[in-house]
Amino acid sequence: MTKFRSLAVLLALPLGAFAADPALLQMVMPDSPVVAGLQVTQAKGSLFGQYVLSHLSLNDTKLQEFTSQTGFDPTQDVSEIVIASNWKPNTAANRWLVLADGTFNVAKITAAAQANGSVPSAYQGVNLLTHSAASSSQVATAIVFLGTNMALAGDIASVKAAIDRKQSNAPTDSNVFNKAQQVSANNDFWFVTLVPLSNFSGAIPDPNLSGAMQGNLFAAINQASGGIRFGDTVTISAEAVTRSEKDAQALVDVVKFFAGLVQLNKQNNSTAGQVATLLDTLQTSTSGNTTTISLAIPEQQLEQLLNGVHPHARKAALQIN
Repeated sequence: MTKFRSLAVLLALPLGAFAADPALLQMVMPDSPVVAGLQVTQAKGSLFGQYVLSHLSLNDTKLQEFTSQTGFDPTQDVSEIVIASNWKPNTAANRWLVLADGTFNVAKITAAAQANGSVPSAYQGVNLLTHSAASSSQVATAIVFLGTNMALAGDIASVKAAIDRKQSNAPTDSNVFNKAQQVSANNDFWFVTLVPLSNFSGAIPDPNLSGAMQGNLFAAINQASGGIRFGDTVTISAEAVTRSEKDAQALVDVVKFFAGLVQLNKQNNSTAGQVATLLDTLQTSTSGNTTTISLAIPEQQLEQLLNGVHPHARKAALQIN
């Protein structure tokens, strides 16, 4: 990871709800098939949200060095983040954007970025910090601050196009924009993908899970969206657009099958017993070729389950607040 790339990743650290900031969504590439966002402020108000934030940290020495140099703390200084991609990873055609609302000490961050090899330049009256690509499979990147409360990073072409959309107040009527608005209005963490889920198999490090994502079930899901709403009750929801009505029903049947397996094993396994209790609120339905799944879990019960699996979860979460 290059030093400048580390800076971009650093901005990405901080996974009633509020819809995503329209000013951030406006800058997303209109043809981007993958978009996700996180309301950091909302997440910090929930113990489970704090748990999620604590597990977004990366033990990267360059990131730690950058944080030390600038005093920038992504878990405290970022209030909202939106990430968009054309999902062509590890290729020269890869295009991506990280957009963030927050409080940024632009002078200190700029100085640290330049010390790490970034080159300043100007575009449309805005100062860009650019960094050359580390290899032929990567593209040159840039970061820019729009005032002290908004930042964006990505490949240079995407960053410049985002600035153009911002300054021209370009129309934001696109499939991904409309869906992102809808999903983000009901979730603190949210995602939208217009790419079949099987396309994400290469990004999964676990070979078993990666192989499963290439199976018929995931290959049948052409689009998906959903998210998590934090609070005393944590609500998890997802919507999948499949190839056909038959595929939509098959997806529901598989979810119910695995839920049934958990129920059958709850007497023999304490973790299965806890999960079985949480699955009592599982709801599934279909409408044409669309499957909807939702789950409402009392935060306290979810914490107990997570603490049982990860004993240090609560300690890590408390460090966020």
